[in-house]
Amino acid sequence: VWSSGERAMRGVGVVLVLVCSLADAVVLSPPRATTARRAMPPLMEFGKGFGSYYSGWSDWVSEYPEADREAYPSLFELPPSCYEITLNKPLGIAFIENDDGGVCVDYLVEGGNAELSGQVQPGDVLLATTACMGRDGTFERRVVPSRYLDFDTIMAAIGSNAPKFHKKRKNDVILQFARPDAPMDNDGDPYAGGKRGVKDYLESIKFPSDSPWLAR
Repeated sequence: VWSSGERAMRGVGVVLVLVCSLADAVVLSPPRATTARRAMPPLMEFGKGFGSYYSGWSDWVSEYPEADREAYPSLFELPPSCYEITLNKPLGIAFIENDDGGVCVDYLVEGGNAELSGQVQPGDVLLATTACMGRDGTFERRVVPSRYLDFDTIMAAIGSNAPKFHKKRKNDVILQFARPDAPMDNDGDPYAGGKRGVKDYLESIKFPSDSPWLAR
């Protein structure tokens, strides 16, 4: 039989035992394994608005109303004997300057990405390429008409494509080419069922006179 004082001391002892037991549990518990978090590359801010990020012809034309695409299909197609291709860098293409400006394919590097595509051929003339640049704190990836640009400007435009400017971090370039037999002039009225030629197409994708891209 415990006296009241002994019962009080007994209670304190129980509390101390519990506290000590809990403390031991904390000390003796094995440390939790921690997993180091891999630092992610910062996300790039891309410009807003139509055409600020070019991801391919089909995506680009899909921004236009369906009614317009159905009424004037030629305006939403590349000219005859012209094509677009996405190639990883290095391209494996040797370009040579044309007499009237721009560049064409001189030859393909054996085993390179262009040759492996089975689409690019020597003699194909470059019409346009994607290029990237920063503007107003954001980045843009646009298709640049290249048919009459000088060699160095075209190579700089192609070289500006980099994974950090790509929404999927890919190291690719989108190129548009014309075969040697591609028509320069329209075949009829594109608004009335005719086919658009290279000159009219290039006119449709050129930058406005006040575009900051013209200063690059």
